[in-house]
Amino acid sequence: MNHFPLAYFVLNLDPILVRFGPFAVHWYGIAYVVAIAVALVVVMRWAKREGIHEDQLWGLFIWTAIGGLIGGRLYFVLQQPDLIENYLLKPINIIAVWNGGMAFFGAIFCGAGVLFLLAPRYGLDRWIALDGGALFAAVGQIFGRFGNIVNGDILGNAAGGAVTLPPGVCSNLSGPCFAYVSDPHILPWALVYLNPNNTFVTLGVPFQPAQVYEVLFNLVALALLWPLRHRLPKVRAGLFFTLYLALYAISQFAVFFFRATEPTTPFLGISGLKQAQWTAIIVFLLCIPLAILVLRVSKPWPFSDARPVPWPNFSPVDQQSPAPANNALVAPPARQRGAIPSAATPPPADLPPWQPTRPTGGRLRNLFGDMARTSSSQ
Repeated sequence: MNHFPLAYFVLNLDPILVRFGPFAVHWYGIAYVVAIAVALVVVMRWAKREGIHEDQLWGLFIWTAIGGLIGGRLYFVLQQPDLIENYLLKPINIIAVWNGGMAFFGAIFCGAGVLFLLAPRYGLDRWIALDGGALFAAVGQIFGRFGNIVNGDILGNAAGGAVTLPPGVCSNLSGPCFAYVSDPHILPWALVYLNPNNTFVTLGVPFQPAQVYEVLFNLVALALLWPLRHRLPKVRAGLFFTLYLALYAISQFAVFFFRATEPTTPFLGISGLKQAQWTAIIVFLLCIPLAILVLRVSKPWPFSDARPVPWPNFSPVDQQSPAPANNALVAPPARQRGAIPSAATPPPADLPPWQPTRPTGGRLRNLFGDMARTSSSQ
């Protein structure tokens, strides 16, 4: 097979950024912090345009992030062929996320479940909460994969045998180095790791960069989703989440053909697919009835920054307006600065009341923002 005489890439970067005695800060963890921070900023701006107050967002974010991290790690652990000897018999390895290992399908399943259960407690429709979670995931996972690139824990197939670097290329292995080497016999975009702390990879061997393939798939999905982030909720809340789930399933089915770190899982007489690919097929098929369900039970999202979701300390919905048919959501009047809500005026029937002392979920959200503190003191 002929290859273009471009280059293979050489990476010598310690997966540990800095050490403090027995403690260490890993690039993998930094990547996740950046991913969460960037995705949160994007979702907060999206929520503002959708008329969602930031106090509603914070409580949901905390619980969903916790659920997503736990779900992603546990789903990864459950897929490991050495589950018993390396995880159940050594439980410290279950929480050793600094060594890499998160299954994003698990984060989606658990995070979506948390959103669906808790959204009404924060005065939000379940489907619009899932749309916000999908936007968070679509943005954050791109940055999170950079941690996998440094770790080398998501590898593609080997693109050749061990290479001999030309003189002067990354000769000082004690310091970080990133270089490229022209070689017409090696896949032009292959990645060669040199750092001895990259314990997931055979050093000096070129591999297909499956992590980069996944980032590219994520970028394509985000490019398709981005212009629809405000449009689809106006059609039906929940359609954005459904489309994201279908696109992610497609990307995982495709990228796992290049990933060599996971074994194949025989199923239905087919032995050439990996477990994540079977999961992707099932998820994609489930998106069809999910889309039908959304179209049948969900409503167009009626709120915006000019007509926000009713929330404590803002002007309530005009109770003189006729009741909506079929329990449909109706947008309230534009928010008025300084308006004091009437204590006797109940919220709309289809939105749960503000309950700051509710034992599950209510207390945590009171920790965020002056609005929440004011509401909890009333």
